[in-house]
Amino acid sequence: MRTHYMDWRLRTEQYGSFEYLDWETCGESSCIVESLNISAPVSGNCSLGRLSAYYVEARHASDIQQTVKFAFDNKIRLSIKNTGHDYFGRSTGANSLALWTHNLKGITFNKYFKLKNCAKEKTNILEIGAGVQAEDVYTYLDKIGMHATVGAVHSVGVAGGFGQGGGHGPLAPTHGLMVDNAVEFDVILADGTLHTINECNEPELFWAMRGGGGSTYGVLVNYKFQVHPAAPLRVYQVQAKFPAVDKTFDATKSKLHRDIVTAIASNQTTFSDNGIAGYNWLYPDHMVLLFIVPSNDRELMERVTKPFHDFICNYPGIQLLNDSYHTFNNFKAWADFTLHPSIAANGPVGIGLYESGRLLPRRLFESPEGVKDVVNATLNSMQISFLGGGHGATGIYSTTPVKHTDTTSTGVNTAWRNSLWHIVMGGVWTQSTPPAARKVLQSAISASIEPFKKISPGGGSYLNEGDYLEEKWEETFFGSNYQTLLNTKKKYDPLGFFNCWKCVGWTGYQDPMYSCYSQSHQNPLPTIPLDHHQDVGRI
Repeated sequence: MRTHYMDWRLRTEQYGSFEYLDWETCGESSCIVESLNISAPVSGNCSLGRLSAYYVEARHASDIQQTVKFAFDNKIRLSIKNTGHDYFGRSTGANSLALWTHNLKGITFNKYFKLKNCAKEKTNILEIGAGVQAEDVYTYLDKIGMHATVGAVHSVGVAGGFGQGGGHGPLAPTHGLMVDNAVEFDVILADGTLHTINECNEPELFWAMRGGGGSTYGVLVNYKFQVHPAAPLRVYQVQAKFPAVDKTFDATKSKLHRDIVTAIASNQTTFSDNGIAGYNWLYPDHMVLLFIVPSNDRELMERVTKPFHDFICNYPGIQLLNDSYHTFNNFKAWADFTLHPSIAANGPVGIGLYESGRLLPRRLFESPEGVKDVVNATLNSMQISFLGGGHGATGIYSTTPVKHTDTTSTGVNTAWRNSLWHIVMGGVWTQSTPPAARKVLQSAISASIEPFKKISPGGGSYLNEGDYLEEKWEETFFGSNYQTLLNTKKKYDPLGFFNCWKCVGWTGYQDPMYSCYSQSHQNPLPTIPLDHHQDVGRI
């Protein structure tokens, strides 16, 4: 484990680790220092932190049913984990019995598919088990000439929080969010019964699980969704270094940063109208930009991005490291190509990570005044992050479903439907970062999203990539759909058996299940009297 401590495959292939250290720690309780200190031998004892002391390794639907029924009947709290690619700690709970679905790996392609209890027949439907990851999906689909709206990160579990909370990615501007493509679920409810739900069969629950979030209404066994004939992926990549900065750097006074953000924002409506997704990272001393679109038009990317290309190639004071166009015939080739560590080879794991996010509506990009507001907010946010230890890292993702404006057929936050940017602010910590510095960093990352909130009142954030300290979480994560989502929750899970951090029906900071989260000031006895200093036990 030491040798491959930052290997995402190893981390996702066992219950006893998560991709981010935040969710392996429980206050001062963890093993992260001993594990990361590769040069020194392990000595003394360490504990499980936030990991459950016991877990069930599910390989069949019946395993899930028995586990759910056992936990329900005995009033034991349940946590559900697939990969551990999780920014909110929703897939673990120190005071719970864990259900590990990672080994439900079935994949079946259906050229023709009949929905249960429904007259409709669908074409090109992929059925996957709850443990299937993005890399599994696109590797399988590349062989049959199909695309799916998976994310850019290889390890993400498609059917869990991603597939039930929204699910954006490089093909979302063209094909919609993952929830837009879902056609049917096999799900086990709190009473242990297996249901197959779709638009005809229990449509209210189906609507809620298409956007209401994972670990909320039941345990998903199989996820069935629309896939699309593949088109070549047209990619434009830019990498550049800026003049060196020191601790006196002020993003709000940097003409270079202002001009670059203005150029991206001013071109955004054109990029989006042509289905071009973007993964853009801006730092004080460098930037990495990736634009991608599936298209049979081989000249589309060059034609649409030419004004921005000309701007960046002639901008004084930067060192242009890469300005190139590429075509990839399959998704895996593109995924293997991407050079930026935030998505290449899954990005860094085995670290601590704080995030906050915001969806920015199209109206801000349709006038010079709106663009100016976006630019000012971006630079202010970058500066807040920089001063707090987040190094000014700013992610500008244009992966919103701009061609999919229907706000009624899914329970996902309607803020997705009119947004062009999904902003993500982030900061990294390691085992050597003192607790006091971690608190400063977390506060800075939370504060850094405030300038974006001010220019998007009533807006929202992606359920899975926001700030886990968000106070107005119902409005921010679920928008106007929250009350309907909650009513459905009460109907199908009236006792609140399924529960997770700031999910629909969340029970609040004082719930013992969340005794390790920073905003919980009590340390109550565990719901289940388990010894957290023993080894993880598999049932």
